[in-house]
Amino acid sequence: MALFQAQLGTSDTSVFNPSANSAVTTMFICNTHTSAITVTIHLINGSGTPTDANAILKDLSIPAKDTYTMNNERIILAAADNIKGLASTGSKICLLYTSDAADERSSVDLGG
Repeated sequence: MALFQAQLGTSDTSVFNPSANSAVTTMFICNTHTSAITVTIHLINGSGTPTDANAILKDLSIPAKDTYTMNNERIILAAADNIKGLASTGSKICLLYTSDAADERSSVDLGG
């Protein structure tokens, strides 16, 4: 397992683009702002675009200085799939996630 990080902006931001089939096992969506922020996360099949139909979290309000954890299901991704997200306020949402596959971003090896 490896730990990855992404910062969400106010337009769709690429969160995870696997280079091989992989699974995201846990997501932590942390609001570092002093006000509540809404977040939308899209699971995109292949070369698709973010739409309401592929939103796995839609307009989720995260209270100030709070973290939302998504860990009930593994998200299985093919090499062409990706995860994108956006927030109502830019540079205040930090998304941390664990994955069983390496990608091009900086990561921390958790073993396993």
